[in-house]
Amino acid sequence: MPKVHCSLCKAPVEGRTLASPQKLENRIIDLIKKDRPEWEGTRGICANCLETYRAKKFVTYLEAEYQKLSELEHSVVSKITRRGRVSKLVHQDMETSMTFGEHVADKVAQFGGSWRFIGLFGGILLVWMVVNAWVLATHPFDPYPFILLNLVLSTLAALQAPVIMMSQNRQAHKDRMQANQDYEINLMAEIEIRDLHDKLDSLRFKQWHELWHIQKRQIELLEHLCERTANPETKIPAPTPYVPPEL
Repeated sequence: MPKVHCSLCKAPVEGRTLASPQKLENRIIDLIKKDRPEWEGTRGICANCLETYRAKKFVTYLEAEYQKLSELEHSVVSKITRRGRVSKLVHQDMETSMTFGEHVADKVAQFGGSWRFIGLFGGILLVWMVVNAWVLATHPFDPYPFILLNLVLSTLAALQAPVIMMSQNRQAHKDRMQANQDYEINLMAEIEIRDLHDKLDSLRFKQWHELWHIQKRQIELLEHLCERTANPETKIPAPTPYVPPEL
């Protein structure tokens, strides 16, 4: 297939990949003419130029806060421009990158925050006190007030607390990632809705513009027909061929 040149960047591309100016949105056409006043709008533009001006169009939605845009928002605009996907499974991504220690911390936190742990640990305490108070009453290994038991409980609490905090910190990190993704999705949906409104407005404008020219042409033909009917003997020149409006 022969190559043709883009009317903006002059890059040689296949003709079928060019975007026709008649099919471009009004906002994109305005942005192109603002940057390139000499552009006539009679030849198509390549996919790279279209992507560039689509990105500029999306940035104009946020240009009031352009200086405050974060990397996250720039990433969203880039994904929208390239038709990229924002949604993902945060849980699965976190699972694949977890270390052995993080898995252990999650298991400990899951077990330590269950009724099973409370029942098991309560049973161990009860057995410990019964053994030292009655079974081994003459020679207990931890006599009342169970100082060794207090030491074991303090050690267990000192070890269990940071492990549970590690699991909670990782969960908080996952929640932040999920919140960031929700924000990206909401921002993307908002921009896409604005883009959809622009497309509908552009389509409505072009349809009304074309209908107005068609109506104007119909009136011209009716006037010509009425003039021929009123003066059949007079030779009236044929109407000029219809030229589609330039949108």
